[in-house]
Amino acid sequence: MTFAAPAPPAARRIFGLRIDETRRDHILVTLWFLVTFKQFPGDELILYPMALWFFWSFVRDMPALIDLVARSWVLWLFPIWWMLSLSWGTETALIFKSGLQMILTTIICYCIALRLTARHIMISILIAASFYAVASVVDIAQGGVAARGAFLSKNAFGMAMVMLWIAAICTLLDGGIGRTGPARLLRPLALPTALLAAVLIQVSNSLTAVLLAAGSLVLIIGLRLVTALSGAALVAAATFALAALTTATAYGTFAMLEFDPITPVLEAFGKDATLTGRTVLWDYAAVEIEKDPWLGKGAGGFWTPRDGLSTAHRIYVEFHKAPWATFSFHNSYYEVAVHQGLIGVGLMVLATAWCVWRTVLQAFRTRRMPSIFFLCFAMVTLARSLSEPGLMMPFSLLSMLLIVGALLSLPIAAPGARARGPARPLLLVDPIEEPGR
Repeated sequence: MTFAAPAPPAARRIFGLRIDETRRDHILVTLWFLVTFKQFPGDELILYPMALWFFWSFVRDMPALIDLVARSWVLWLFPIWWMLSLSWGTETALIFKSGLQMILTTIICYCIALRLTARHIMISILIAASFYAVASVVDIAQGGVAARGAFLSKNAFGMAMVMLWIAAICTLLDGGIGRTGPARLLRPLALPTALLAAVLIQVSNSLTAVLLAAGSLVLIIGLRLVTALSGAALVAAATFALAALTTATAYGTFAMLEFDPITPVLEAFGKDATLTGRTVLWDYAAVEIEKDPWLGKGAGGFWTPRDGLSTAHRIYVEFHKAPWATFSFHNSYYEVAVHQGLIGVGLMVLATAWCVWRTVLQAFRTRRMPSIFFLCFAMVTLARSLSEPGLMMPFSLLSMLLIVGALLSLPIAAPGARARGPARPLLLVDPIEEPGR
């Protein structure tokens, strides 16, 4: 007696659109990005059911994921250390909850990397960020705070528009996007979307956003030009760039002895030499790290403003924060060092360095727009980690993109997984040959 292999489930049609497994996953990931772009009341009613779905997908696809997990074991060290802090941290309930969320975040990244391509994710970010750009314009038109748009702070607003800027520019320059069906509209729409993002970045009045937008544009255009160079021309361009960088560094070193170029730039954006109080917070963090250098206090162990005798309470008073407000050290490394100790910082940096290294290799190996897209986000994530918390934190969108970009650089050889062959049909894009993912 022989048994026939079960046939793959037939695709369904919803509103005339053929929905197969890949398109379903693409829609779900796009919805996840929409919800995690900005917190809003009741978002957990969407996030938690979707998180359960991704967890089930992880369990279901475990045979195809075992090799991928083994190749990226470094990503699990920091979440494991976070959970181990249950043994010395005081806020055990918070540590346990946030630790589970970190593990779940990592699981979702694996599911995305297994089921979708880099181009899928680039389009998902374009859709999600475009939604909030339009919402910000509407908010401004209704008399909202112009420097914030649909977001609670200008920094969050500026960072969201930088993400839109990168996605739009990469989509505009991506020749691999299909030219039939709905896909033909993506590139023409990317140009006005990029212009809208540029305008809103200026509206945000965020120095970080302006610098990141300019830096990402230089990176995208530079790598795009590199693809047209021959081997000899590439070496010549690299030599010229190195010479220019060395000259600029030397000039800057000597020039800084004569004048301070940083202060005028900060003043132009309404900031002072303390980076709007960030350096003061970092001094507080350094004192706390000296008290518990290796293990830290555990998640939630420092920010206890309702305790009138705590250092956190003094910081809240100094920065005019309400006791129920959320606050941080505005630096990912100080934040982790205070709560998870220097060991935690080391594990976080190790995972981050691995992700950046894999992303850089993939971008220079393929030199395709989806890979350049992830390289830009890796650079943005690193830059943002110096002034904001969130690096390798639960449900952090930038950290998820950093991890997914690294995982997409790894080959998947397991049966049934997407390996070195044509990509699955895209939601808005024609099937594209994408060797090496």
